[in-house]
Amino acid sequence: MVTIAHAAALTEEDALPFAHSVALARSSGAELVAVHASNDPSAESRMLDAKAVLEGWGENADAVPYRKLVHSCCDDPVDTTLDALRGLTPDLVVAGTHQREGIVRLVLDSRAEAIAQNVAAPTLIVPIGARGFVAGGQLRLRRILVPAGDAAAAEAGCKAARWMIDLSKSPEGELILMHVGQGEVPGGDPNLPEGWSCSRESASGKLEEVLGEASQRVDLIVMATRGRDSVHDAIVGSHTERVFHRADCPVLGRRLRWLFA
Repeated sequence: MVTIAHAAALTEEDALPFAHSVALARSSGAELVAVHASNDPSAESRMLDAKAVLEGWGENADAVPYRKLVHSCCDDPVDTTLDALRGLTPDLVVAGTHQREGIVRLVLDSRAEAIAQNVAAPTLIVPIGARGFVAGGQLRLRRILVPAGDAAAAEAGCKAARWMIDLSKSPEGELILMHVGQGEVPGGDPNLPEGWSCSRESASGKLEEVLGEASQRVDLIVMATRGRDSVHDAIVGSHTERVFHRADCPVLGRRLRWLFA
């Protein structure tokens, strides 16, 4: 059985990321595990409940196998969350993030970014306040954008996008392979299911700015990331992290080395 882990926050802002977790678990038949870092015994009672969400959508409250995991091991809540996820070994992690930039990002580093950088599973980042592809229980994943900087990134991104299409059981849609910069769009046959088509686009400009604008017309961006490769990345974030802060839709990030492991 597929396992989806939701990095739970005890705030109302967690509702949109949690809705994506529940909807994807429902569509795929996955087990959903909400993970929260805390040594407070009352934390579990304050976590969102999948049964209540499903009932609010007018569906069977038991449609998704669901459990809560409150984990305590470290002083830092991010390290504690990562420790829990490593023990759980989920197939997908879903987390919400605030879209911070500049010095604010340095001071308030995103938990979602830390998860995406340090777990083997792909991580679906749902920006707080942005558009999601789940609303009122309806899962609408129709346009997916895959940045294709080189052939390896294009292949990895298409593989991850196909996995999300299968997980969501989206019957039809379009995958857009986009190359930012000079040269042709790399990548061969993305191996899409029946009902899905592939188009290729070229653009110029800063990657995060181009993708931020493009995010307004797609439902999901899938990025294969090599992580932080330089001092510059450590200061301002990797390309993927910078896209997290500009995207108007969820972003699926996956470490390139794990995709080809």
